[in-house]
Amino acid sequence: MEKMNSLGLPEDCAKQWEILLLLLSAEEKKIDRTSEDEIDTMNYFYNNEGVRKILLQWLQQMQKTYCKKTSELDTALKCDDISLLWRQKGNEKFRNNLVEDSYKCYTNSVLYAKHNGLMYTLALANRSAALLRMKRFEECLSDIDLAIEHGYPIEQRHKLLLRRSDCYVELHQRTKASLSLDAAIQHANSLELSATNSLEFERHIKILEKKLELVEENGCVNKSVVLPDWYLGMNPNFSAASKAIELRRNDSAGRHVVVTESTHRGDVLFSEEPYAWVALPSEDTVCEMCCQGDINPVPCSSCSRSVYCGEECRERAACSFHRWECTAAQFSLFPTIGIAHLALRVLLVSTQNGFPAPPRYVPKSTTATELFRSYSQVDNIEIYKQDSPSFYRMFNLVTNFDKMNSTDYVQYALTATMLTLYLENFTSFFEFLSSKMPRKLPLEELRLFAAANLLRSLGQLVCNGHATLSLATVDDDDCGNGRTVSEREVRRATAIYPSAAMMNHSCDPNIINTFYNSRLIIRCARELSAGSEVLNCYGPHRAREPTAQRRAQLRAQYMFACDCSACSDGDRKDFVLLFSAYACQSCKGPVTWQGRRPRCQQCQADFNPERALVQVDFADELATQAEQMTNLEERCEKMQASYRLKQQVWHRHHSSLRLAADKLARLYAELGEFAKSMELIKQNIQSLEYQYGSFSVEVAHELRKLSDVMLERILNAPQHVEHREWCLEAHKIIKKAVQLMELNYGSWEPLVARLREQQEFVASLLAESSTPDDAHCIHHNLHYNLKI
Repeated sequence: MEKMNSLGLPEDCAKQWEILLLLLSAEEKKIDRTSEDEIDTMNYFYNNEGVRKILLQWLQQMQKTYCKKTSELDTALKCDDISLLWRQKGNEKFRNNLVEDSYKCYTNSVLYAKHNGLMYTLALANRSAALLRMKRFEECLSDIDLAIEHGYPIEQRHKLLLRRSDCYVELHQRTKASLSLDAAIQHANSLELSATNSLEFERHIKILEKKLELVEENGCVNKSVVLPDWYLGMNPNFSAASKAIELRRNDSAGRHVVVTESTHRGDVLFSEEPYAWVALPSEDTVCEMCCQGDINPVPCSSCSRSVYCGEECRERAACSFHRWECTAAQFSLFPTIGIAHLALRVLLVSTQNGFPAPPRYVPKSTTATELFRSYSQVDNIEIYKQDSPSFYRMFNLVTNFDKMNSTDYVQYALTATMLTLYLENFTSFFEFLSSKMPRKLPLEELRLFAAANLLRSLGQLVCNGHATLSLATVDDDDCGNGRTVSEREVRRATAIYPSAAMMNHSCDPNIINTFYNSRLIIRCARELSAGSEVLNCYGPHRAREPTAQRRAQLRAQYMFACDCSACSDGDRKDFVLLFSAYACQSCKGPVTWQGRRPRCQQCQADFNPERALVQVDFADELATQAEQMTNLEERCEKMQASYRLKQQVWHRHHSSLRLAADKLARLYAELGEFAKSMELIKQNIQSLEYQYGSFSVEVAHELRKLSDVMLERILNAPQHVEHREWCLEAHKIIKKAVQLMELNYGSWEPLVARLREQQEFVASLLAESSTPDDAHCIHHNLHYNLKI
């Protein structure tokens, strides 16, 4: 230990973790442990007193450092003083009409307030006021209910009941609004309100009564999402899979997935909930139980680090895993250890579900070694039947330990040791584990069994883990008028899907991964004939990286040499280089070079890269000047000059030229020069189709931009002579955007709903302008499947 203290580790103990792994694994470099199984390895490391002492001290230091009040505005535990500070900040923002900022402050107040205390109810009530102003009525109602349920002061409750009534009015639920209003009046009558408060209350009552007169009962709108079914139904022999596919096994491909019936683009091949998943750090708050994004957070009742979409999810999480993770969350363990958090979650989920009876006979009085090894004695195809315990599907995923270098393997073993020490010293997990085992094991054997499972999961997750994605929309307009927006994919979580993990890799996959909360829904990306293998992309796509780089990345993480169709195609091995190519000054053909003389691939003319780089620098300088200008016309003029220079230097498919065109298109749209904006976006669509394909997510996003500009043009010139033709064209584009967004993200995404609203709006404009003579023509145009 004295030796460790003398090594000059960083003061921040979270930053010590990677260094500790390197130092401890260096001590083991003379021994190759990759030939051992998980039990043997963990038997060595978990019983190594020196290793245990170092790792336990590190855990204790993490707890001492992070599981406390770290500042006046942050603590891992609950603190009413901090909650009050955030609520006061929220009140100030609210008074200054900074409603969204006030909402964030009130949310922090909710997170830090002691559960069931006065500060908790006050924070919820204040947040409900911000939610009402933000028109998030359902969430406002939820906060009001929680505040009342947890003891909101009687003397102020009539205000919340009025707010509840206001929400129901906005939701056009007249009956509920009237009942809430009556409850508010009845409650106020039971209080001795001051004259001033009574007058204020009466004023609000009259406002709401006038609103109620204008409200027609709308009933409760059903917002439930209908998820797509498996193509041809669910496969009883392949869990979470379609009847159109089959799990097979042979010596060359190992376990792999094959289509048994012809399929079409969009057909659902898998719909699978993860065996386990963990939320990733993100700007978008995610419920740690159901993975729903963009939630109104309800915190853990003990810590301020874990949040949920409601109390039901919070209670389910506490029963399933959070009671064992809460302490670690408090001392910031999970952001430090990365994928190892998911390995811990796998163990906790397996324990909660209960470990199944061993597949072959083992004695009643057994060891961790016998039980652990027996779980591998299964047919790894049969375990995918619907009635087979899900544990076997998880346990029998590949680990690649036999192909791994010894240093990496030892670091995984050290991580598993640390997590076992955490469970042993900071939780009562092993008492619970004992009740979930199929055979009675002594405490030391239980620890070994848990440690071996953690190590195995780490290996499995590195080569089988899956990021879950969702779509977020952001306003790109500096002026904040919402004229130009863009989407970004957000990684919400890392998950493990044992059935989907059976797909082999291709750099040119034939499936599309979509996500609904934590559920993975896999669709065909193109038509597949019976007998075709279903292929996923584990890493870089053929359209994003050259062959050599793709192969290197796959070998580093997944430890195989890729020989897929994209990697074997010699004619297209450098296809992706086209999108960073320069333009030949003679024929405008692509010019790329890698350690060789720069020369045009088409006409063989020599190319002067220095002169080209000078032009690019000048063009970039013009773009920088444009961004600094306040006058929109001058900014557009400068950006246009920059773009024209770049057109002369870069090949027409250069990705940076697309980016320059996009910026200029946004400026044209802001200026109201919609035709010019649309022309640039259409050029980008053609280029993206060439690189990624006509049904790609990249084309989908560009179509969305095009539809927004088209709609803006329609709204800005309703009397234009070509208005009807604009509507017809816009309807085609929006319809195609909806199709591609649904294919790549799912119909449940808010952006798809927004596009559908646009589609209906344009259809209504066309209907208003139609005549009986052209009704048939309109019907034909509205159902035209556009192919750009």
